[in-house]
Amino acid sequence: MTSPDPATIEDFVRGTLGCQCPDDVFRSVAIDRLAPMAGRPPVLQLMIGARLLIHIVATPPDGLPTGWIEQLAANGRATRDRHGCNRFRLVIASPDAHALPGDIDGRFSRAVAGDDRAHLHLLAPGQLPAGLQVPSARACSSPLAADTVAK
Repeated sequence: MTSPDPATIEDFVRGTLGCQCPDDVFRSVAIDRLAPMAGRPPVLQLMIGARLLIHIVATPPDGLPTGWIEQLAANGRATRDRHGCNRFRLVIASPDAHALPGDIDGRFSRAVAGDDRAHLHLLAPGQLPAGLQVPSARACSSPLAADTVAK
Protein backbone atom coordinates (compact mmCIF):
# COMPACT_ATOMS: atom_id res chain seq x y z
CA MET A 1 0.00 0.00 0.00
CA THR A 2 1.38 3.41 -0.94
CA SER A 3 0.50 5.82 1.82
CA PRO A 4 -0.87 9.21 0.93
CA ASP A 5 1.21 12.18 1.99
CA PRO A 6 0.24 13.98 5.22
CA ALA A 7 -1.29 16.94 3.35
CA THR A 8 -3.61 14.59 1.42
CA ILE A 9 -4.75 12.94 4.65
CA GLU A 10 -5.31 16.33 6.27
CA ASP A 11 -7.36 17.50 3.26
CA PHE A 12 -9.47 14.32 3.44
CA VAL A 13 -10.07 14.59 7.18
CA ARG A 14 -10.83 18.30 7.15
CA GLY A 15 -12.47 18.66 3.74
CA THR A 16 -14.32 15.41 3.14
CA LEU A 17 -15.07 14.42 6.75
CA GLY A 18 -15.45 17.98 8.06
CA CYS A 19 -13.18 17.53 11.07
CA GLN A 20 -11.90 20.71 12.72
CA CYS A 21 -8.81 19.18 14.37
CA PRO A 22 -6.02 21.62 15.21
CA ASP A 23 -2.92 21.64 13.00
CA ASP A 24 -0.68 19.87 15.53
CA VAL A 25 -2.89 16.76 15.45
CA PHE A 26 -1.73 16.03 11.89
CA ARG A 27 1.96 15.77 12.85
CA SER A 28 1.49 12.04 13.36
CA VAL A 29 -0.67 9.74 11.30
CA ALA A 30 -0.59 5.96 11.71
CA ILE A 31 -2.32 3.82 9.08
CA ASP A 32 -3.04 0.16 9.82
CA ARG A 33 -4.88 -2.52 7.86
CA LEU A 34 -6.86 -4.69 10.26
CA ALA A 35 -7.63 -8.13 8.88
CA PRO A 36 -11.22 -9.39 8.96
CA MET A 37 -12.17 -11.38 12.04
CA ALA A 38 -15.27 -12.62 13.84
CA GLY A 39 -17.55 -11.43 11.06
CA ARG A 40 -15.95 -7.97 10.95
CA PRO A 41 -14.80 -6.83 7.50
CA PRO A 42 -11.25 -5.65 6.86
CA VAL A 43 -10.76 -2.18 8.33
CA LEU A 44 -8.37 0.55 7.31
CA GLN A 45 -7.57 2.33 10.57
CA LEU A 46 -6.17 5.85 10.76
CA MET A 47 -4.93 7.14 14.10
CA ILE A 48 -4.39 10.85 13.73
CA GLY A 49 -2.32 12.52 16.42
CA ALA A 50 -3.52 9.97 18.99
CA ARG A 51 -6.70 12.08 19.14
CA LEU A 52 -8.80 11.05 16.15
CA LEU A 53 -9.60 7.45 15.20
CA ILE A 54 -11.01 6.74 11.74
CA HIS A 55 -12.15 3.31 10.56
CA ILE A 56 -12.76 2.92 6.83
CA VAL A 57 -14.62 -0.16 5.60
CA ALA A 58 -16.06 -1.28 2.29
CA THR A 59 -19.60 -2.55 2.13
CA PRO A 60 -19.82 -6.34 1.92
CA PRO A 61 -20.50 -7.60 -1.62
CA ASP A 62 -23.53 -9.59 -0.43
CA GLY A 63 -25.23 -6.77 1.47
CA LEU A 64 -25.09 -5.77 5.11
CA PRO A 65 -25.35 -8.68 7.56
CA THR A 66 -27.54 -8.26 10.63
CA GLY A 67 -25.73 -6.29 13.32
CA TRP A 68 -22.88 -5.25 11.00
CA ILE A 69 -23.10 -1.48 11.58
CA GLU A 70 -23.68 -2.00 15.29
CA GLN A 71 -20.55 -4.18 15.59
CA LEU A 72 -18.44 -1.65 13.70
CA ALA A 73 -19.73 1.17 15.93
CA ALA A 74 -19.03 -0.80 19.12
CA ASN A 75 -15.55 -1.86 17.97
CA GLY A 76 -14.63 1.68 16.94
CA ARG A 77 -15.83 3.26 20.16
CA ALA A 78 -13.99 0.65 22.24
CA THR A 79 -10.78 1.27 20.27
CA ARG A 80 -11.21 5.05 20.61
CA ASP A 81 -11.67 4.77 24.36
CA ARG A 82 -8.84 2.27 24.81
CA HIS A 83 -6.40 4.60 23.02
CA GLY A 84 -7.69 7.77 24.69
CA CYS A 85 -8.83 9.41 21.45
CA ASN A 86 -11.29 12.31 21.42
CA ARG A 87 -13.31 11.23 18.38
CA PHE A 88 -14.23 8.17 16.31
CA ARG A 89 -15.35 8.40 12.70
CA LEU A 90 -16.67 5.36 10.84
CA VAL A 91 -16.41 5.72 7.07
CA ILE A 92 -18.36 3.26 4.95
CA ALA A 93 -17.13 3.27 1.36
CA SER A 94 -19.85 2.06 -0.96
CA PRO A 95 -20.04 2.33 -4.77
CA ASP A 96 -23.70 3.21 -4.32
CA ALA A 97 -24.40 4.81 -0.95
CA HIS A 98 -28.04 5.19 -2.05
CA ALA A 99 -28.34 1.39 -2.17
CA LEU A 100 -27.48 1.08 1.53
CA PRO A 101 -30.41 0.46 3.86
CA GLY A 102 -32.24 3.69 4.61
CA ASP A 103 -32.05 3.09 8.34
CA ILE A 104 -28.24 2.87 8.48
CA ASP A 105 -27.92 6.31 10.11
CA GLY A 106 -30.54 5.41 12.71
CA ARG A 107 -28.90 2.07 13.43
CA PHE A 108 -25.55 3.78 13.91
CA SER A 109 -27.11 6.45 16.16
CA ARG A 110 -28.78 3.81 18.32
CA ALA A 111 -25.53 1.83 18.47
CA VAL A 112 -23.57 4.82 19.78
CA ALA A 113 -26.39 5.76 22.18
CA GLY A 114 -26.07 9.53 21.87
CA ASP A 115 -22.26 9.52 21.92
CA ASP A 116 -21.50 12.88 20.30
CA ARG A 117 -17.87 11.82 19.81
CA ALA A 118 -18.79 9.13 17.23
CA HIS A 119 -19.73 9.97 13.64
CA LEU A 120 -20.79 8.05 10.54
CA HIS A 121 -19.79 8.99 6.98
CA LEU A 122 -21.10 7.29 3.82
CA LEU A 123 -18.74 7.89 0.91
CA ALA A 124 -18.15 6.63 -2.59
CA PRO A 125 -14.77 4.87 -2.93
CA GLY A 126 -13.65 7.68 -5.25
CA GLN A 127 -13.92 10.13 -2.37
CA LEU A 128 -11.10 8.34 -0.55
CA PRO A 129 -7.58 9.58 -1.24
CA ALA A 130 -5.29 7.33 -3.28
CA GLY A 131 -3.66 4.90 -0.90
CA LEU A 132 -6.67 4.69 1.41
CA GLN A 133 -8.67 2.20 -0.64
CA VAL A 134 -10.14 -0.55 1.49
CA PRO A 135 -10.04 -4.14 0.22
CA SER A 136 -13.25 -6.09 0.13
CA ALA A 137 -13.62 -9.04 2.49
CA ARG A 138 -13.14 -11.39 -0.48
CA ALA A 139 -9.93 -9.69 -1.60
CA CYS A 140 -8.31 -9.53 1.83
CA SER A 141 -5.88 -12.37 2.16
CA SER A 142 -2.71 -10.35 2.66
CA PRO A 143 -1.01 -10.07 6.03
CA LEU A 144 -1.51 -7.01 8.18
CA ALA A 145 0.34 -3.96 6.99
CA ALA A 146 1.09 -0.84 8.94
CA ASP A 147 2.52 2.49 7.98
CA THR A 148 3.17 5.74 9.79
CA VAL A 149 3.23 9.10 8.09
CA ALA A 150 4.73 12.08 9.88
CA LYS A 151 4.72 15.72 8.93
